[in-house]
Amino acid sequence: MNLSDTFKDVARYGSVDSRSPSSDNRKIVLGLVFIVVGLLFPRIIQPQIGFLLRDLQRSIISSDTGLLLLATNKLVFFNTLRHSPVIIGTFLFGEGLSSKFTLNRLVFLLTLTLIPLIFKAISLIYDIQFLFTRSSYITVFVILVLYFLTFRIRTIAIKIIIIFLFLFGFDWLEIVPLLGRFGFGGGDVASTVRVVSGFINADYIMNYVGLTISLMLITNALILTRVVVDYYNKMYLVDKLRKIEFEALRSRSFQEIKHLVHDLKTPLVTIQGLNEVIGLKVDDPQIKSYTKKISNSVEKVSLMITEILHERTLRPLDVKDIIDFLKIHLSLEELHSRVRIDSQTDAMIYANKHLLSRALINIIDNGLQATDTPHGHVRVQAYEENGEVVFQISDNGRGIPRDSLDRIWELGYTNGKSTGLGLNFVRKVVNDHHGDIHISSQVGVGTTVKISLPRGDN
Repeated sequence: MNLSDTFKDVARYGSVDSRSPSSDNRKIVLGLVFIVVGLLFPRIIQPQIGFLLRDLQRSIISSDTGLLLLATNKLVFFNTLRHSPVIIGTFLFGEGLSSKFTLNRLVFLLTLTLIPLIFKAISLIYDIQFLFTRSSYITVFVILVLYFLTFRIRTIAIKIIIIFLFLFGFDWLEIVPLLGRFGFGGGDVASTVRVVSGFINADYIMNYVGLTISLMLITNALILTRVVVDYYNKMYLVDKLRKIEFEALRSRSFQEIKHLVHDLKTPLVTIQGLNEVIGLKVDDPQIKSYTKKISNSVEKVSLMITEILHERTLRPLDVKDIIDFLKIHLSLEELHSRVRIDSQTDAMIYANKHLLSRALINIIDNGLQATDTPHGHVRVQAYEENGEVVFQISDNGRGIPRDSLDRIWELGYTNGKSTGLGLNFVRKVVNDHHGDIHISSQVGVGTTVKISLPRGDN
């Protein structure tokens, strides 16, 4: 995966925050896979290093500096290849674990202590010198810095590339003769290269080539880190600004609706007053029954206005009232052909009838959008479970991918067919009703939403 693919991935998923349960699990599993590969790699690569040691012997015999540089390049690459899975795997494993616990930094630091232990285990298993060298210490330090720099980066492949570039660059320092006095080059391979370099008087070239390649690799790693981190930070800010914009839009729209609804009270008062005057002026029983119906209707509209203006006001309602309200507000065509409503309880709950019904209708609308096939349907059930009233809305539609399932509650998150306000509004309504909401989904099978509310007597 290249950098452009990474940017496309960000554009597709929108948010750049990688701290989600599924992402953490993927990192933990992938980290363990890398560690297992790191335990197996020495068996595969060790024979190749043996062949390359023969190339070093040939460079001594022929005093060929070019052959020395070629053999050195291969040796450093294979040396990096055999211990990079352990370091990369430990990084991913630690980062995944750290996101799952509150003491995330401590967990990550403890995980990094696995690296020298695994190196020691490999040395014992294969009876080879698998040292935790000076470059390994530098790499671990860089990984700690990368952990704080790249925590928003979603794409794991980018992190792996960055770590590998740093590791490859630092491994080149191991064969630079000039750095031997500072503790570099403690392994057998690096020591052999320095001995051969001194024997054929190639220290100057080895210093120049080793430092140059190391500097190039580390610089490229730093540039890639800076570009990717800056890009993700900008995407993070764009995402935040988008959420703020949606929140402002919702707030402004809701305030406008509140003012409009409040203005409806004036004509309602007029209608109610004139209706009462008609009832007093007329003795006809038929007209009196009409005025009574008008009065009841005005009171219902007035109650709806009160619920809209005072959204946190809850009053006792029977589940049947909510179900009847849903049936009225769903079109008859949708109700008969695609929506099935079934109530198995008539318990009482405390609710804002208008807001709770709108929340349920939002979920039903989402289900209808997801079931655009001839056999698609949405089923609404109301029943009691564990002392609570449950509203369950199920569909047999497309389902929600796991990556999207972690983010559907985010303000502004959308599949392109909505404003991105619906489920955020639904969760707010459920929370205001002291309830819980849970969504389960499987791609190609369908989605189920369960809203649990306390019974009125609880």
